[in-house]
Amino acid sequence: MFKRFKVLGVSAMALYPYNEAIRNTLFLFKGCYDFEMRKVFLDYQKTWLHFVYLGYVIVPAPSFAGHDEKRGFNHVVEMFSSLGLPIVRAIEKTEDIKQSSLNAKERAKVGRHLRWMDGVSVKGKKVLLVDDVYTTGSTMKALVRLVKAHNPKRIKVLVMSLAPPHF
Repeated sequence: MFKRFKVLGVSAMALYPYNEAIRNTLFLFKGCYDFEMRKVFLDYQKTWLHFVYLGYVIVPAPSFAGHDEKRGFNHVVEMFSSLGLPIVRAIEKTEDIKQSSLNAKERAKVGRHLRWMDGVSVKGKKVLLVDDVYTTGSTMKALVRLVKAHNPKRIKVLVMSLAPPHF
């Protein structure tokens, strides 16, 4: 089951609806640092997704570096690494901002807390932006804007889950 949608005119796909089962599984992975859980999210579709996005480089949605250090891994990178595509860490989150604690107006400004990494280029490349959960779309819209400013050949979006009412 998957859902196609658009983010600022960019083709996007979500693999699952965001529900209690996804929330609980993500909590085990992200919140309880259960590294082995990385395999459950895309394992079923990884071969198909690899061919759908062949020739793309993955640009993951960033989490705050302090969270990655505490966990010992970046959950988005680990979740999508099973696709076997090159991963380019092009964007960093400059502040420890928890999206779920923000209202819609504050979420719309999330781009202020994202920064393009020095020395990283996606010029002329096909870029696959990835994230675990798409809720309001604020993060992904900010990511699309950032990537577009660096002249990629093409951009697509893939999210593991899509929150209601989008799915």
